Amino acid sequence: MKKELGKPEDYLYSLNRKGVKLGLDKIRKFLSNFGDPQYDFDTILIAGTNGKGSVTTMLSNILSESGYRTGKFISPHLEHFEERISVDGKNISERDLWKLIDEVKPVLGEIERHRPEQRPSFFEVLTTMAYLYYSRKNVDIAVLEVGMGGRLDATNVSDHFASAVTTIGYDHMKYLGNTKNDIAFEKAGIIRNGNHFVTGVKEEDICAYLRSVCVERGADFHHALEREYEILKEPLRLKMPEYGEFRVPGIAEWQAENALVTIGLAEVIDQRGYDISDKHMISALEGTVLNGRMELIDRKPRIMFDSAHNLPGTEALVEGLKNVDHKRLLVVMGVLEDKDYRSMVSTIGPVSDMAFTAEPVSERKLDSKVLAGELLKHCPASAFTHGIDALDAAKAQWQDGDLILVTGSIYLLGDIRRKMVI
Repeated sequence: MKKELGKPEDYLYSLNRKGVKLGLDKIRKFLSNFGDPQYDFDTILIAGTNGKGSVTTMLSNILSESGYRTGKFISPHLEHFEERISVDGKNISERDLWKLIDEVKPVLGEIERHRPEQRPSFFEVLTTMAYLYYSRKNVDIAVLEVGMGGRLDATNVSDHFASAVTTIGYDHMKYLGNTKNDIAFEKAGIIRNGNHFVTGVKEEDICAYLRSVCVERGADFHHALEREYEILKEPLRLKMPEYGEFRVPGIAEWQAENALVTIGLAEVIDQRGYDISDKHMISALEGTVLNGRMELIDRKPRIMFDSAHNLPGTEALVEGLKNVDHKRLLVVMGVLEDKDYRSMVSTIGPVSDMAFTAEPVSERKLDSKVLAGELLKHCPASAFTHGIDALDAAKAQWQDGDLILVTGSIYLLGDIRRKMVI
């Protein structure tokens, strides 16, 4: 069977249905078939338009460094599907994925036969498998990255005692709403009664709303940026009265802000009864590597990967590029068709000298010729089907002092990384 199906993700992706129906009823009923493993360990939930993956990774590292068996759940993956489910930095094996599939498959078949309207989605099945894996691995705590939104996301069935919203921007508007207030409402759904809540959101009106939700639900509100700190650069560092001066992962200022959200979460987790020392926290932050997030590959030609897959991410990337010396910027870019690619191009295009477009490995890919047509308004642009071909074309144009930036969909970045030697 496994040979016929290929890799575990091939089977899981086959569970995709047209359209997305957000809600928690299906996954709750599905989890009940397996003894509700989501309650077997503590959980932390991380939401946000951008930055949630970075915070999830940094916080997981802090907890592992502090001696706690820690699960991490992220989506999507960069290079390998197994990255989505890990314990103490070690990805789930393909063998263990197949074991979990063998366990959930009969239940899925029963639902398909008798209650097809209750069949769970790919993400709901994957989230269930993550809970089962963490339960079997006896984790103390799991840090879960929200897939989309928060209120109705499959991860929100967990009984998390702390949660965070990193930033709020325009993305997934088809499902979350067309205004930041609508999106904030969905993300605030992860604030629970008695919750510890941390945010890095800068908009005053959104912060006031999030604070009011905390008051309504008896949750503690913590604003990660409303404290004394200084961001230092080259290399990126934080200076804080409580912890002194230390390095944080990344190049751009916004990664230091993600680190502040992470520190805020670590502090409330420590208050919960976990023992997180300053030494372990700082050591974990300084040792964290954030792949695909303004990740510089120090070689000739000089290449940077950044998964700026939406407009807020692209805006942050352009701001961050001010900290990176380069003569010309050669952009390799590919995005999904449901993103606001015109606005993304209007942001990255003016700072680009040449562009090479490609198509992400996804059914939702945007035609690279369409993307190149938009970029041509700002700089010379060429269209390719495959990301590695676009990168090779950029390499052919590279001169000493230039920077090749690979950006857009994480599906594009992952495909290129798998095909190149870094």
